[in-house]
Amino acid sequence: MPPTGHDHQVSTERKAYRTFVVERKLAATRQAAWDTLHEMILAGIGNYAADGVPAPHGLGAVLRFRLGGLDLTETVISFEPPWRRVYELSGAPVALYQGTTAFVDQGDTCLMSWSLVIDPRPDGSGDSFITDAERFVAGFVDRLEMVVNSRD
Repeated sequence: MPPTGHDHQVSTERKAYRTFVVERKLAATRQAAWDTLHEMILAGIGNYAADGVPAPHGLGAVLRFRLGGLDLTETVISFEPPWRRVYELSGAPVALYQGTTAFVDQGDTCLMSWSLVIDPRPDGSGDSFITDAERFVAGFVDRLEMVVNSRD
């Protein structure tokens, strides 16, 4: 029996989050891969709209860019160098979009993971954006792997 005042209907509705994960074993240390990721981010956007703490990539950093005809804003919400970076994306046709890049040591190499958690709109209006975002992340990780591996 639910507690008094408890709305059973609200608490049993489950969100249908969409997740997407790309993992790569990189032929570099965690620090080198982390640095390369951030070099590539800067190369892709030029400059941050607002620097984070620590500058420029850290907590609160804001990036503005276009993807699929949309003006998007990415804000860093967690920054733990050289382990993990979490960001939220606004301006996308979804209820929630969070991305996480994480690096784990494996001797002289590392495992890199880029994951997305997305709350799609129930009407499907953001489905093509989600497909584009997944394709972008997979392509970015492919490029990161090529850059890191070419530095040997």
